[in-house]
Amino acid sequence: MTSTRRAPRHLIVDTDTSDLNDDAFALHYLFASGRVPDLITTVFGNLTAHSSARAALALTRAHGVDVVVRAGAERPLHWDGSVQRDLRAVVGSLPADTYVASLRADDDSFWEDAVDDGPAAAELAAALARSPGCDVLALGPTTNIARAVRMLDSSVLSRHRLWVSGGATTRGNVTEAAEFNAFADPHALRECLSAAWEKVTVVPLEVTGAPRLDITRVDRIRLARTPFGRALDELERVSPREDGRDREPIWDVVVAVLLMDEAVPCSSAGGTLTVFTDIARRGMTTLSEGDAAHHVVTAVDPDAVLQRFEDAVTSQGRPS
Repeated sequence: MTSTRRAPRHLIVDTDTSDLNDDAFALHYLFASGRVPDLITTVFGNLTAHSSARAALALTRAHGVDVVVRAGAERPLHWDGSVQRDLRAVVGSLPADTYVASLRADDDSFWEDAVDDGPAAAELAAALARSPGCDVLALGPTTNIARAVRMLDSSVLSRHRLWVSGGATTRGNVTEAAEFNAFADPHALRECLSAAWEKVTVVPLEVTGAPRLDITRVDRIRLARTPFGRALDELERVSPREDGRDREPIWDVVVAVLLMDEAVPCSSAGGTLTVFTDIARRGMTTLSEGDAAHHVVTAVDPDAVLQRFEDAVTSQGRPS
């Protein structure tokens, strides 16, 4: 298989990882490929930012690498009384099986408690100010990144690239139009997309949801004596597929693979991605094709992504 690795750049991963969700799959892939992040920042989303930081730190230890991990934002960028009230009402009206994670309407602590954010945004901004060229990989709500953007001049941002796993151009997974990360903090995503990055690449839900680990591939991977092989074996034992023929989509892995390898067959469209922030259309994203302010991946070869993922996590490379 032909693989064209991109030239090494600094890497910052902003994530709402749990112990072994798609964010964790992506981190395992990066570590196994030797692309160890210079900084991992965590944000609310699947868990609290502080819980995600603990999960990320445990993952780095499993790989025997030393990475700075910092917790960050525990709430969306805009969080006044009216926003909280209106958003909680919307979340409460969604079908019971809708995945909203830490935004659950019945979680009073999320909606009512005062919390202290971690230092992730400031550390992210400082890292970008120092770096001559960095890939910033957003795997969760982009609140930390938006706060960092506010601290930096455009001359700094213009040497860095933003990679976003999120948004949806056809159908969402929270509302009909909104994907979870965009829904969780659309104001932050809008600010991130309008900032003066060297390049912005967005991989939306319909693309990240295409590759799925089938049972044959899962069974091969779980035999590998690697950190991910052991973790997947544990997941299979405690959370079996039952009658399913695959695990859920590997979502964030797709973005990590595209970041790592420019030879992955894919198609993209250039234009401007608009993020809606009003409560009725919260998190909805639309692409107006034209001048390429944003590069939106429209399709990817699922088999190529899956093969690169399997190759990496079953034959552990040396950390860079």
